[in-house]
Amino acid sequence: MFVNWVHYTIPKISFVLSLFSNPLFIYLICSNKKVLFGNYRYLLVFFAIFNLFASVADLLIPVSVYCYRYAFVTYVTDGPFSVRSAYGEVPLSYRCAFIAGTYGILNVHFVFRYLTLKRNNIINEYFMPYGLVLSVIYVIVHMIIWSLIDYFCLHSAPEMRNYIRAPFKELYNESIDDINFVAGLFSETSPEIVQRSWAGILLLTLIASYSMTLYFVLGYKIITGLNIESITMSKQTTQMQKQLFKALTIQTIIPICVSFMPCSLSFYGAALRIDFVNWVYWISAIAVSMFPFLDPMAIIFLLPALRRRLVNPLNKDRNSVSAITHQYSETPVGI
Repeated sequence: MFVNWVHYTIPKISFVLSLFSNPLFIYLICSNKKVLFGNYRYLLVFFAIFNLFASVADLLIPVSVYCYRYAFVTYVTDGPFSVRSAYGEVPLSYRCAFIAGTYGILNVHFVFRYLTLKRNNIINEYFMPYGLVLSVIYVIVHMIIWSLIDYFCLHSAPEMRNYIRAPFKELYNESIDDINFVAGLFSETSPEIVQRSWAGILLLTLIASYSMTLYFVLGYKIITGLNIESITMSKQTTQMQKQLFKALTIQTIIPICVSFMPCSLSFYGAALRIDFVNWVYWISAIAVSMFPFLDPMAIIFLLPALRRRLVNPLNKDRNSVSAITHQYSETPVGI
């Protein structure tokens, strides 16, 4: 189905930009000899690969959000999985799970940055390959849990289709009976649907909330740790640590704005009967699709060494070195 030109076009543009920005980011990270990222390089590459998968999922399973009274609906708008089928909610749940995957990767990044300051020997001894493999498994488990909650707690039901059939038809001139969706309905329906809808959004909120708590707690500890450790670290290493933390902060702010807040508006707007104008909901779907290309570009432009290399790739000025070249052989502090 067709929502509008903005909703149709921007996710496609985001996909193309993601295909450009993430391989570029991987190249800059892996080929940059002036900045020693150490083991953190592998986490950054993992995040970029995840972004590429998220972009492909958004292209194949484009979604939008619709809210009416006590119901919110996340549905597939077009593509190979848009036509209703017996298992049509499985790919939709998989698509939604990338939200949890983003939270999981950021959790791993914050833990890594914290251990780099406080327990750097653990990073040096165990991260490759055990820490990286564990990080990948952790993100996958995050995604599986989110998709299972979507599939079992927020799956469609005839009562839901009946509830939104008339207003959905009036707005889009499409039949809700032909569309795959997951939804929550919090009143004016059977107790069973109300209970599982509340269970679904509360469990999803729990995943998001514990991640947000981890960001703030470890973020505070990292800031205080940098202030303390800067006494024993070189000026260049301290500067690089601060730059990486600023980049991580921006990486965190982006999904909060394009993922956590839109999801919360959809969930609790319907649950508490708070009506927002319709464009708020479909714009939230567009915003989520933009994260995979915004994320690498934010890091590139926040880290001077990467930014300079992008702007002037032929620059060979060795005075622009951004990290200690003997960091791992002579000091216990890693990036």
